[in-house]
Amino acid sequence: MDGNVREEMSDAHPGVLLITIDRPPVNAMSVDVYRLLSEIFEGIENRPEVRVVILTGAGDRAFIAGADTKALSQRTPEMARTRLQGSRRTYRAVQECAVPVVAAINGPAMGAGFIIAAQCNILIAADTATFALPEINVGVLGGSVHIGRVLPRKVVEYMALTGERVDASYLERFGVVHQVVPQCDLLATAYQVADSLAAKSPVLMRLRKESLRLTAELPLAEGYRVEQLYTTIGNASPDAKEAARAIVEHRAPRWEQ
Repeated sequence: MDGNVREEMSDAHPGVLLITIDRPPVNAMSVDVYRLLSEIFEGIENRPEVRVVILTGAGDRAFIAGADTKALSQRTPEMARTRLQGSRRTYRAVQECAVPVVAAINGPAMGAGFIIAAQCNILIAADTATFALPEINVGVLGGSVHIGRVLPRKVVEYMALTGERVDASYLERFGVVHQVVPQCDLLATAYQVADSLAAKSPVLMRLRKESLRLTAELPLAEGYRVEQLYTTIGNASPDAKEAARAIVEHRAPRWEQ
């Protein structure tokens, strides 16, 4: 994979794919990085060996410092359209990833970085991490729709209008960030969470992930019908039967994959 985006799987963490954005100095998003991330996340659908993803940034200066401001200063209308198309594709690819995505937020998550983090299922943040929607300061208007899915409206309005940063503990109060840990413990904590997810049935986990995504915006009755459909599919799988047997027999389950 391109040096700006690295992939890593290890025997120490079976089923866990670590994706690292490595674009010095602050992991700013370029058109190429959007494309690379999109291709990786879209391709996970056809990679049964991947059960969980951890997404992080290289170094300790930033998780993702938003858009490349140098590129923004030189943008043409065509370049702007290409960038917007790339960002939309990436946000959708992360949100629709076939497996759970754990964000290990190692520093500032600015603009696009905050939006990408918000598409992940579980957010673990270093105590040095901050979050912002600074688009108003760089001549770009965006971000509020995605962040409005995870934060109260008035908080989103404040962040979008002021461009000011908030820290990880502030977002933890709203349940957006699930855990704040010292910087030195971040990746170990993310792996601990990911390993626990990877130990579950890969078949049932993928069904659960898709069910959660499809029902997120549905009215109660319709959402319940969709959830029951996925429950029926899951119940018919060998892994569902194995899960029940393992509980009765007081042992760890042995999944088909």
